[in-house]
Amino acid sequence: MLDVLLWLIAIEVIGLAAFPLCYYLFPMLRDRGFSVSKPFGLLLVAYLSWILSVLNVLPSRQLTVAGLVVVVGGLSGWFLWTRRQEFLDFANRERTAILVGEALFLVTFLGWVLYRAYDPAIDHTEQPMDMAFLSASIVSDLGAPQDPWLSGESVSYYYFGYWTMGVLSKLTSISSNVSYNLAMALIPALGAMGIFGLVYNMVRGEAGRLRLALVAGIVAAVLLVATANLEGVLEFMRANGMGSTAFWNWTEIKLHPTDPASEYMSGLGQSALSQSWHPDEHWWWFRATRVIDTFDGARWIDLTIQEFPFFSFMLGDLHPHVMSIPLMTLFLAVCWNFLRSPAHAWGGLSLSMLIRPREVTVRPYATVLVLGLSLGGLAFTNMWDLPVFWAVFVGIAALKSYSAGGGSFWTLMKGTVPIALVVIGLALLLFLPYYLAFATQVSGMGAVGEATTSPHHLLIVWALFLIAVTPFILSVFWQTTVREDWARLSLISLAVGFLPYVVWAFLYLEGGGTSAEVLRRLFHVLPFALLIGIATYSALWLVKEGESTTGKFFALVLSGLGLLLIMGPELLFVKDFFGTRMNTVFKLYYQAWILLAAASGFAVYYWASIRQSLSGWSRWMSTLWAGGFILLLAGSLYYPPAAAFSKGGLFDGEATLDGLAFVASSRPAEYEAIEFVKSNVEDGSTILEAVGEWSDAGLISRSTGVPTVFNWPGHELQWRGSSDPFAEREQDIATIYETLDIELARNLLAKYNVDYVYVGPRENGRYGSEGLGKFPEFMDTAFSEDGVAIYKIKDRS
Repeated sequence: MLDVLLWLIAIEVIGLAAFPLCYYLFPMLRDRGFSVSKPFGLLLVAYLSWILSVLNVLPSRQLTVAGLVVVVGGLSGWFLWTRRQEFLDFANRERTAILVGEALFLVTFLGWVLYRAYDPAIDHTEQPMDMAFLSASIVSDLGAPQDPWLSGESVSYYYFGYWTMGVLSKLTSISSNVSYNLAMALIPALGAMGIFGLVYNMVRGEAGRLRLALVAGIVAAVLLVATANLEGVLEFMRANGMGSTAFWNWTEIKLHPTDPASEYMSGLGQSALSQSWHPDEHWWWFRATRVIDTFDGARWIDLTIQEFPFFSFMLGDLHPHVMSIPLMTLFLAVCWNFLRSPAHAWGGLSLSMLIRPREVTVRPYATVLVLGLSLGGLAFTNMWDLPVFWAVFVGIAALKSYSAGGGSFWTLMKGTVPIALVVIGLALLLFLPYYLAFATQVSGMGAVGEATTSPHHLLIVWALFLIAVTPFILSVFWQTTVREDWARLSLISLAVGFLPYVVWAFLYLEGGGTSAEVLRRLFHVLPFALLIGIATYSALWLVKEGESTTGKFFALVLSGLGLLLIMGPELLFVKDFFGTRMNTVFKLYYQAWILLAAASGFAVYYWASIRQSLSGWSRWMSTLWAGGFILLLAGSLYYPPAAAFSKGGLFDGEATLDGLAFVASSRPAEYEAIEFVKSNVEDGSTILEAVGEWSDAGLISRSTGVPTVFNWPGHELQWRGSSDPFAEREQDIATIYETLDIELARNLLAKYNVDYVYVGPRENGRYGSEGLGKFPEFMDTAFSEDGVAIYKIKDRS
């Protein structure tokens, strides 16, 4: 309970310290950035602690982090004091939105704390990897965090999210085995509050009523953190004996034999009656992320992953795509602030704005700096977000410039290119020490072959969002009128909608594809391409009508991009380590979920705001839309409680937030060894333990942040793209444990600068006991308890 309170106090203090800066930086937001002040404050403190550490200016310790919070708070406090009456007026004017946003944050945070207390174990899927990076970030002092599974090397991954959570851990002195679970509760809470504020600001930008703005924001938050795709409906049907054999064969939700998830569960087949209100099959809830593993009856043609935020929060993998959610909402809020600012304040959107700001209240230079910082932090947290969210900004900047310049191509380029380059340049420059050491595995873009998504699988995943945004897009389009430049607007819109298809067709035919497949794929993506084109046309029309700063316009941009992210993997995929579209579907679908959640929240407001003015068939259609949306929303709300009770075993057993409690109860000697390493092993030390993958492999290093010589070889290969950095390590480790030659073991330990050797059940099981008895002969016994020992190298001098 104390850890929860400390964590909550820390994030609230950081948020309050950052809010006056948000108030200064986001003058065009109705809530002045209060809803994103927590992630902004975290970003600011984490960035400053990171850059000072990697440049060897200040060590990243508790005192440093606390000092940075004080500095941020001091700047904010000075600004607040100089405008205290203005702040009081603002607080009184926006108190309802502030209180609702804060209540949403607290309810979400405490709800997930409760869940994690009954499902705290950091012991499955890739949780050990996330724990390792978090622990490494916490113990990191000067320089980049050391790779806990490849001693002597820094982390070769986008690790800023782990660093950010590590900063909170340092500030509160909470160990990684507890702060890991607190982070998994904090992220959805920040995401819920952030998207609530974004949609609230969008609605208030339309001069929408307070109550509608609050409802729309809450709907967006629910869609982001508390809904699932509709596979849960199929699970309910199956558990209650519904559906024929033909129906289940048609659903075709099976598991690719190479999918690691096949170890835990089977595909969705014939009805399996449950003895409870939720399915009771082992790990049934995992199937919701394997909807598009396509089997044509004779062979597997696709393997994808379709995670969604609630599943990620429940699963408990502290992955980059999860940790980036609050930063996504922050960046979108900054983009909305930029969009709402007067065009003349930007000096024609040219580079001169950096030295000659024309509008004091808009602060162009500060806005561009925040855009660069937030985009850079987003990219460093999850590199997949960089191109997508930079594209969001470029699109908004282009449309803003298009509005200000009257449609001239030269004016458009002059107003868009400089600021787009400045923002991306700042995003890279501010985090340059990371990029200088970063090595990407991406080798280009490939054309998707026959592995496309079946329409019914697509609807299982996206029906809820499609029924929300499609009528909204069509309704806005219906209100457009024919302009003299309609042909040019139509051409631009069709280019946006169909360009991905044209690129795919070129690459596909170049690779030896058939014309018949090119035609078939056109009809496959046609609905999405048309919707994207219609959304683009409507947005351009609004620009021409002088409505480019409305929430309606921004919602169209979010909707169009969200649909583009869904259509994209049907045509193109990023060539990476996996060589398939699996990772592309995974990452782009996740981003689409966040964008469409915001757009859907606004669409609910839009429906409510125009319904009274409708009559006849249009009113009947709006009622039909509302009924369909509510029905699908209800279906999507079944999975979260059912899966949470099934996986977490809520209210069964003792509640704890200690992610290593399972070790303490089953192998107490190992738990004591972990605590010993945390308390007694010197900074900069290396510990040797058995090599393995998944499960308990790397338990000591991942739990303490003290690096081991080598572990999780498959993942190290993914991160580094080559086995060269660790080619001999696995064999050398085996030799150290197995050999009876003390001098050989001593030399190999010296080769890797090993200070401690761990001997426990994994070492006995993997290397046998014969060679383990030699260590006390030339090393000091630092720890020994119930078959677990830690040996320390004697003074090498």
